[in-house]
Amino acid sequence: MEINWLGHSSISINSRDIILITDPFDTSDGEFFNSPNANIVTVSNNDLKHSSTSGVKGSPKIISGPGEYEIKHFYITGIGTGTQSEDNPQNGALNTIYSIRAEGLVICHIGNLKQKLTPTQFDQIGKPQILILPIPDETSFNSSNLQEVITSLQPRIIIPVTTNDYIAPEDAGTTKEALISELGGSDVQSQNRLNVTETNLPPERKIILLNKI
Repeated sequence: MEINWLGHSSISINSRDIILITDPFDTSDGEFFNSPNANIVTVSNNDLKHSSTSGVKGSPKIISGPGEYEIKHFYITGIGTGTQSEDNPQNGALNTIYSIRAEGLVICHIGNLKQKLTPTQFDQIGKPQILILPIPDETSFNSSNLQEVITSLQPRIIIPVTTNDYIAPEDAGTTKEALISELGGSDVQSQNRLNVTETNLPPERKIILLNKI
């Protein structure tokens, strides 16, 4: 299985020549979205930075909400959560976490999560070996809540995704490496892509910084 970062919360998962893309983003501001020909697209929420499916090449099956899905050898569970902060939880906007199973691996993409997860939601996600999560900024889940997610899910690999190299305007000198080293990884590596199988998972938690393709 090969995993690439396309920008923002969008990654591509290539498994046995079937390609899944998460959260394709709008490029009206001039940002480049390098879409491969996709078979499956997951959309975590309706924000254009997570749901611009028109920019995806091919004729993919679009998944855009909670439920159980089986496409080719991908088994996908969508778990609904809120997109509003705990200070304003009743907005009604939906975020969908996706638990993606293929080749004996479980990959969790938490989308635009801004609320603490319940025990039932953690049970629905299961124990993913690979966790895709946003680096906190002024509009995202804060780092203490992310630590709770990591502690509960116990992933072997964490792939942070973000729009740039900085965490928040007030922390302009803070790099991704500085923050994610606080999230429990024993090793931080930067690479162009991740090639992973069920048998070559690291023995201890590793944080992978993927370069945008």
